[in-house]
Amino acid sequence: MSQPATDRVRWTTADLDLLPDNGTRYEIIDGELFMTRAPRWSHQKAADNICAALNRWSDETGLGEQQQLPELSSQMPIT
Repeated sequence: MSQPATDRVRWTTADLDLLPDNGTRYEIIDGELFMTRAPRWSHQKAADNICAALNRWSDETGLGEQQQLPELSSQMPIT
C-alpha cells in the first residue's frame, strides 16, 4: 500500500546533516530522498573526459568556464 502524497515526508537540505556518514550518497530532489553508492572509477574517468571537452569549448569560444566540484560538474557562464 502506498502513502498519499500529502502524508509523505518532505526532506530538506538540513536533514542531510542528520544522516550517517557511511559512504552512502544522499541527494534530495523535490523533497524526496535518494540514496546511491559512490560512482565507480570508470564513471569518474568519463566525467573527467566531459570536463576536458567543456574546458576546450570554453577556451575556444570564451563563453563559459567549467568547474568540477566534488559532487557537481557544471558549465558556468562568464559574467
